[in-house]
Amino acid sequence: MTTNCEPVRLSPEYCVGAMTMRNDDGGEPPLTAEQAAERQRARDRMIARHKLIEAMIRNNELQLRNDSARGGAEIEMHCALRDNALPGAGVEALLEMERATARFQALQVEHERLVAEREWLNVALLEFESGPSSDEHKRSGHA
Repeated sequence: MTTNCEPVRLSPEYCVGAMTMRNDDGGEPPLTAEQAAERQRARDRMIARHKLIEAMIRNNELQLRNDSARGGAEIEMHCALRDNALPGAGVEALLEMERATARFQALQVEHERLVAEREWLNVALLEFESGPSSDEHKRSGHA
């Protein structure tokens, strides 16, 4: 290994040496085209898996928000149903019941969509975990 030291002036009174290093002693050989392609495939795979996990995290967050909103909408719907069943309930109570029911149903549809998406994400992650061949595990650093 050879080093090259060149002075660097930070101010007129302060000078430090900057050192550059080079491998002259036959360190690691450069990658072949095949090795570089394998490394790129492993990197692409890692990034794709990372994006999949980020999507799972977003899905979890949306499910939690949806669960909370559905709980509130369900309470509103039951209150509106109760108010509409009272003697003398008018058109306004009926409209509120319809609005609350529609909101709850829309949130229920979104919940079902999120559950289906989560199932798809789980299957995709399992495919990532079980998909690569044994030598691909070695290249990408998996145990």
